[in-house]
Amino acid sequence: MAFLHNKILRRVVLTILAFWSAGSFWFFSPSIFVNSIITFIAAASLYLIWTEIAPLFLLIFLSFSSAYALYGFIFVLNLPLWLVIIAALLIFGYLFTFFEQKVEVLIPERLIYLLLFDLIIAESFIFLSYFLIDPLNRSLLLALIAYILAGFCLTIIEKKQIKPFFLYLIIFGIVYLLVVLTSAFGA
Repeated sequence: MAFLHNKILRRVVLTILAFWSAGSFWFFSPSIFVNSIITFIAAASLYLIWTEIAPLFLLIFLSFSSAYALYGFIFVLNLPLWLVIIAALLIFGYLFTFFEQKVEVLIPERLIYLLLFDLIIAESFIFLSYFLIDPLNRSLLLALIAYILAGFCLTIIEKKQIKPFFLYLIIFGIVYLLVVLTSAFGA
């Protein structure tokens, strides 16, 4: 657990995760425009990682880009789903642990919530892998789920009323509808 509490090691792990996930866009995505935007956001997120500010943004961005990389491993490199799910459990578990540390969730049931959040993400990852929608949209839906879980963590568990939980739900619902309505289901 030293890699979770050591600041330098935590920053290095998040930096490697940002480079890996942004690099996966160049490997798996054919759109140079999307690749350039993700690379720019990843470069900006490096500043946020090393200054350790904006943990919610880092959670959402790294969730989105990591999910895209993992879906690329399934659909392009044809890795088995169980292996990618183990990687997703490790990556998202680390991201949620980072988020909980930065927003100072200090309840005794922290590990139970961490495992629950990780399980929700893994189940959603498996569920979305059966639909014939673009991996970009799947990754965005997983980032939305990470956003709603982070909102739950902030408002319900830690009782920090930065904004009420129903506002997280409204934002989740609007973006979810936009993603689902703009997705092309099928081939």
